[in-house]
Amino acid sequence: MAGSRFTNGIWEIPYEWQFRKGHSMKRLLTIAVLAALTGALSAGERDVVKPLIEDKLIPVRLTQQEMTGGEIDRRIIDLVYKNYMVLNLDRDWLDMFKNRTDRGDTYNVYYGIGKVLDAGSLFAQYTGDPEVAQRTQYIMDQLRASRDPDGYLGFWNVEPNNHQNVVNWILHEQEYFNLALVRNYRTTGNPQSLADARVMADYIMRSFPANENGEHVIPAGTSIAGITEGFVELYRVTGEKKYLDFARNLRYEPHWYYLKPFEAWKENISKANFHVYVMLSHMYPDTELYRLLGGDDYLKKSLWMKQELLEQGRGALLVTGSTSEGEGFTYNQQGAGAIEESCVTAYFLRWIDSLLRLEGDMRYGDVMERTIYNALFGAQSPDGRHICYFTPFTGKRSFQSHDTFCCNGNFRRAVAELPQKVYYRTQDGGIALNLFTNSDKKFDVNGKTVAIKEETRYPSSGEVKLTFTCSEPVEFAFRFRTPRWAEGIACAVSDVPCALTKSQLGYAEIKRLWKSGDILTISMPIHWRFVRGRMIQEGRVALLRGPILFTFSEKWNAEVLKKCPVPRDLVLDPASIGDPILDDSVRPNGQKVVVKAWTNPERTGDPVDVVLTEFVDPDGIDVYFKIPDLHDTKSIPVVDDELLSEPRQSANGEITMAWYGPKGDSTWNDLFTIDGELIADLAADYQNPQGKQNVPAVFPDKSTSGSWSLFNCKNNALLSTAKESDRKQLNSKFKVDGCPAGYAYGLEGGAGLGFFADYTPAESMEENWGRHYSRDMFDRFIPADQRGEFLITHPIADVDSYNVIRWTPGSQLPSKIIGISGKLYTNPGGNGVSLKLVNWKDDKTPVVLDVLNLEQGQKGTGARQSEFVVHINPSDLGKHIDIAIGNNGNYVCDATALRLRVYATDKRHETFGVDVTKKVQSVFKGKFKTDLGKYADLFGDPAPGQEKSLKLRVQDMGGNVKYMELPENAPIELP
Repeated sequence: MAGSRFTNGIWEIPYEWQFRKGHSMKRLLTIAVLAALTGALSAGERDVVKPLIEDKLIPVRLTQQEMTGGEIDRRIIDLVYKNYMVLNLDRDWLDMFKNRTDRGDTYNVYYGIGKVLDAGSLFAQYTGDPEVAQRTQYIMDQLRASRDPDGYLGFWNVEPNNHQNVVNWILHEQEYFNLALVRNYRTTGNPQSLADARVMADYIMRSFPANENGEHVIPAGTSIAGITEGFVELYRVTGEKKYLDFARNLRYEPHWYYLKPFEAWKENISKANFHVYVMLSHMYPDTELYRLLGGDDYLKKSLWMKQELLEQGRGALLVTGSTSEGEGFTYNQQGAGAIEESCVTAYFLRWIDSLLRLEGDMRYGDVMERTIYNALFGAQSPDGRHICYFTPFTGKRSFQSHDTFCCNGNFRRAVAELPQKVYYRTQDGGIALNLFTNSDKKFDVNGKTVAIKEETRYPSSGEVKLTFTCSEPVEFAFRFRTPRWAEGIACAVSDVPCALTKSQLGYAEIKRLWKSGDILTISMPIHWRFVRGRMIQEGRVALLRGPILFTFSEKWNAEVLKKCPVPRDLVLDPASIGDPILDDSVRPNGQKVVVKAWTNPERTGDPVDVVLTEFVDPDGIDVYFKIPDLHDTKSIPVVDDELLSEPRQSANGEITMAWYGPKGDSTWNDLFTIDGELIADLAADYQNPQGKQNVPAVFPDKSTSGSWSLFNCKNNALLSTAKESDRKQLNSKFKVDGCPAGYAYGLEGGAGLGFFADYTPAESMEENWGRHYSRDMFDRFIPADQRGEFLITHPIADVDSYNVIRWTPGSQLPSKIIGISGKLYTNPGGNGVSLKLVNWKDDKTPVVLDVLNLEQGQKGTGARQSEFVVHINPSDLGKHIDIAIGNNGNYVCDATALRLRVYATDKRHETFGVDVTKKVQSVFKGKFKTDLGKYADLFGDPAPGQEKSLKLRVQDMGGNVKYMELPENAPIELP
């Protein structure tokens, strides 16, 4: 071919021959070259830097011709031709770079062209389609044409000191473009791609020169998710140390812990709710740095994250195989709202695959397949066109109407990478099968050609048939993953059963002399199992079959929803669950099952038929349900999630109160419960103004001699001493946007100021308001039979102001012992809230009874919650009791649900012992087991001569409150 040359085992063809439509011979040549490239390329083939640490499993990339017909191939092809090939590249991406504009006051703009290009290179390699390759080349050509002579690439005009790069996400475009160019070079060998990658990387390096410590500091407000990965990859294919040095010496302020050494990183990450996508996007290239340089420091973050995600009993991995809440790290198993960012799912798969290759542990494949068949494919619309930013498993999914931004791009990249996760080679030349899907792949084994044809209906069936065709008989070890959910796996070679020995690393291995015509059959019986819910899902179960999670379909269960509007309240009858039914409505060879279920917890009345479908069903709205008995496994096993296999090391919760004193009974009446007559109940006493105007928020309590009143107050919530200008009696004439005046006592000024309201939505409430604050928020945490006990309040955004609930005791009460019991939930987003109880001895003398802070980023909590009990003896009861709720910041979405009750009794409240909360918290370091030593040395002796115990109130990662009583000198072992 004129103008072409054969280099490094491939043909390099001029661009006008490679990617231009036209002459049929050129098209045929393009197809031939693509076929040669995709067939020959193996991991690391273009690397000039060889790893110091070799993988125990080396990935094998398959093409579309080599894995046609399975569910994974179908998903890839749908994404290629129904998404990637119909994108409006010019309008939605390239025109922004070709026709730059002044930034002005604009922030937070991102298109994600590098991610599109990265996926495109892999799609071209997979399909061998010149049209796909041409489209990918077009992106590179157009971006190169828009590039400035100094290498600047962006959609905003250049500003002094290149400030446009650090405002937010232009660097994010540049870092992923750099990475995508390296990937394109890997898949095509095109030297122009590598040259362009150097230009982009050199420009980034000049933008962030080294300081006197050799550090390249990225300023605050700049996204850095893909920067390390791109520079590590560029170093591997060029060998130029400057790229490695840049990757190793990046620093990011103020979020420096994303890149700093492990100990500083762990100390910060473990205390707050940080961005999971960014965390994983740096752990993955850290594993690559470990391969190149060795040194355990590059693995420590990954090993910590593996522990936090997969730890027995408390791992943060969701049942769908992904994680994140509102893009942040969380343990609480929340399923509704902004759950499972697709960027997290994509990088989770990439990172898990990297650990699998490093460790040779095929149990990671169990995690991988759960993620692929649920979280990943569940984020793709059945027609292949649209993608979810978040994929909740409680509530409806929302597919994005636009094609830009990060999650669309990272989703395409993750799906495009699946063909390299099917087969791996072992270090001794063997072959390992990880993902079960139709394929037909040729391998070189000791100079012999071995073709393996895999036929299966997986994941609908666990039957797998592998036919071997060998150029000559050849001995090697063939491994296949043995999923932990599969019991009684059997296999045979040419109908002769094999003695199957499972490795602790999740695979079985057959070493023999393989010859043409050998047929290996693998039978993995797929049965139903219930996986126990954890954290906020405690007491419920999810139904799985193999790697597939099943969901309650809104479409198939319209009549059920009329009887039970909240599907998670359904009680499934395990004995009614039979074989799955073929259902092609969402995917070919899909499944559904009909289950009998009761619509109330008492299981009265006739059960109804409930249809559960595979999680990829976009009409699925919940996956956790109740069953009559969590310990009854006669019909279907009830098991802990097999993916959570890391040994328990950390505590599943935090100690919120500790009391040391005489040993008490199990009810702990003196500390946490109240006896007496119920004289006030905020939610029950609340009076709706029913549309009337100018109704003050004042209403009698249950005793009818006292009263409730609602205020807004500054002055640190000290209502009685506040100036008139700093306090406001709530009145029904004020209306907040979205909340009808007939329903709530609002605050003057419109949206953002807040309101009080009954918990149960009134008929006049606007539908979206009720859905947001009821079904989508607190219904997930508060059992149905308790919802009427709570009142919702929305603390105003101004941190100087509080919503104040004032209870004024009746005249007969000062002689009584008063007990106040409260439980408070706040939504997981925003700033968190604080609650303060103030006893006014008179209008001048406030006594603070209790202070609760439900802070933003509190580790491991979802709808953060706390409980309190306050006892007031007769001589101490004041003129008013105020319960003040404040917003800890300026973010308006901090709704709370508050249960507040007041009791009166003649039994005097006395407690013996001491509050040792702070001492216990200072010693307790979050480990699964903490030895406190001798209690007397730590706490003193509050009750000489009596048997004593340590009483703990513990809030677990899901927000559930539990109580423990420990005998003298016992270590703390949290449940």
